[in-house]
Amino acid sequence: MLRFSSARGTSGSASSGLILSIVLAAGIIAMIIYYMVGPGASSSSVAKNQAVVSGAPMSPLLGSVEITRQHVDSMNRQRSAAGEALGITRTAAMDATNDLSWRARRDCSDIATAIRAFQRDIKQWPIYSAADDDEKVDFLFGVGQLPQFSEKARESWGESKDKLHSYLVSNGPEKEAWYDYFKHIGGRFDGWQGSYLPHETADPWDRAFLVSVCGFPGGTKPDNKVWCISAGPNGIVETLTSKGRIVGDDVGVLIE
Repeated sequence: MLRFSSARGTSGSASSGLILSIVLAAGIIAMIIYYMVGPGASSSSVAKNQAVVSGAPMSPLLGSVEITRQHVDSMNRQRSAAGEALGITRTAAMDATNDLSWRARRDCSDIATAIRAFQRDIKQWPIYSAADDDEKVDFLFGVGQLPQFSEKARESWGESKDKLHSYLVSNGPEKEAWYDYFKHIGGRFDGWQGSYLPHETADPWDRAFLVSVCGFPGGTKPDNKVWCISAGPNGIVETLTSKGRIVGDDVGVLIE
């Protein structure tokens, strides 16, 4: 009787240990899924988020739905989980840089869309000076501090520049003197129906976005590419307008 009770007690302990192991394993798996996917997110919503992130980012200013901060956080959690699996630890600085680069690319997409709308109405790319019908410009710049150019990129961007504002936000340059009011009384560009860019912002590093309009048909360098570029964290434009790829930490989109 004693031997029977002892054997039964051992079997019961083994079963309890097995159940406890299963419960602990299930808990660990649940925690991994929680940190990879995020609370309250279904696998279908995560897949949808990833699909949106991988596409061309757009701003709600132009009628598209912007990815929310929750989606970006979910994306960063997934990156962290993948990095940990590979023995790589992502830092907050890495995630912050990624978010700023995403914002810069989204804003470049907005500018590209606005320029296409300008061309649709004016029937001409913004290659002529906003103040002079006969003067061509090499690139346009937005608000913020002008970035520097690397030695290799400088020549491909050219020297002549003009404000992006005078094409996409206002119909020609701002009036600065009394005689300016006698120039282009109805606006500089016939057919202009802007504003095409509801408001201007600097890039996430407080520098101006640049657009290499020299590459448009009829421009000063028509064989080059048309880039909308942010100089990125280092503030130096390294991408050549003669090339179809981003260089260094620049962020941008091609306007075709």
